[in-house]
Amino acid sequence: MTTETHASLRLIERVSRIGAWLGGLGLLLVSWLIVADLIARKVAGVSLGGADELAGYTLAVASAWAFPITLLRRSHIRVDVVYTHLPAKTRVVLDLFALACLGLFVGTLTWHAWFVLADSIAFQSVSNTPLQVPQWIPQSLWFAGYAFFLLTIVVLGASALGRVMRGRWQAVNALIGIHSVEEGIEEETAPVPARTQPQE
Repeated sequence: MTTETHASLRLIERVSRIGAWLGGLGLLLVSWLIVADLIARKVAGVSLGGADELAGYTLAVASAWAFPITLLRRSHIRVDVVYTHLPAKTRVVLDLFALACLGLFVGTLTWHAWFVLADSIAFQSVSNTPLQVPQWIPQSLWFAGYAFFLLTIVVLGASALGRVMRGRWQAVNALIGIHSVEEGIEEETAPVPARTQPQE
């Protein structure tokens, strides 16, 4: 893998990690807002208002930004009943096919998400709630998450193809393949810094 590709993977890993942490923090904050709203309703008979709406926005945005780090850490669920018994080259072909299918799906999703955002901007849409939230704000963060997810897929695909061209089949598997049982155990027991480093 070239120095440029390795640097790109490290940058994507860093941005993905920041996005995941911010998404988790957002979910934590909105959960406390919901708790405060429930207590206010129970004790004082009043509602803070908008907690459920903000929770919906936060969940959508946090989910979109969680996908890239999940892909980088090979944590997406895939059926491996037959996969683990296949030769290394066959597994690589299946890995690349799976990544291509994911890229097609996410590309289509991102394309439609852009039109949703563009319509909200063009029509100056606001939520049909007392908060009157301009829809372009949460939708921009939501779209950005999917766009970055698509970028992650493209960079991973390019890196994987580069390794294939050099005949580094095991390296491809280490980048986009399914975790073996041993790898799963090793990752869960490894120190946190070791988990965040991209594969060479």
